[in-house]
Amino acid sequence: MIKSGVNNMLTFDIEEWFHANYDDIVTPADGKPSHFRYCMDTLLEICRKTDCKATFFVLGYIGEHYPDVVKAILREGHEVASHGYAHQLAYKQTYEQFKADVKKSVDILEHITGVKVIGYRAPSWSIVESNLHYLQALEELGLKYDASIFPVKTFLYGIPTAPTEIHKPRVGGKELGIYEVPMSVMQMAGKNIGYSGGFYFRFFPELWIKNVIRTANRQGKSSIVYLHPREVDPTEQKLSLPFKEHFIHYYNVRGTKSKLERILRSFEFTSIAEQLKTRYNLEV
Repeated sequence: MIKSGVNNMLTFDIEEWFHANYDDIVTPADGKPSHFRYCMDTLLEICRKTDCKATFFVLGYIGEHYPDVVKAILREGHEVASHGYAHQLAYKQTYEQFKADVKKSVDILEHITGVKVIGYRAPSWSIVESNLHYLQALEELGLKYDASIFPVKTFLYGIPTAPTEIHKPRVGGKELGIYEVPMSVMQMAGKNIGYSGGFYFRFFPELWIKNVIRTANRQGKSSIVYLHPREVDPTEQKLSLPFKEHFIHYYNVRGTKSKLERILRSFEFTSIAEQLKTRYNLEV
């Protein structure tokens, strides 16, 4: 393990294989069970083997259908945070719908764990410029941080001009009382681009990812890794998607499990909550 003195952050978005936000997707109705429990066992085992702690952003839907899995996450010493209830895009909800959706998920998770939920990540990074004020709802609900902003621009999400470091966001000229924990990016051809989560994690070579994390750590900066349960199991059921969306969703899933384990063995990783407590004096 590389002892940089900097803890990186490990995060997982906990949802079923069919939770996605593409238009006109077709969900196969073949009656086959998902591999969700196997995928979750795999993620927890990798964390255990590599001595890493993580933040698991869990859908309220998952809490309702797999409360034992949520309890297992907490029992292993990880953080349980909210991913909303049913993976709806935040920017397609009204402010009140968004607030109710987050509250519903938080209530479900807190009932299962008996532990206060302090963090949130929007499905598909759907806090963008047009609904940035939705962060006020998180503060009103008593959450301590948001991890929904990706400082890039894609067809689905992103605020390319957003700060790239942990900060207190400003809405309407006022600084909010919550932290924003943006997704990690690197500079390429003058633009921000992701490198350590989801498609980016699967697309870029392992050596490349390690070099970018190592460079960030030498500068005293943390990197964030994020993945979904379905990304560690190439045999999990798949959505019927057009070529581009299928490529983004499933490229190199076969190599993700071993790649994740090797990267976790190479650096130090902890949960977002622990990072905020130790480096930013967050009081819960």
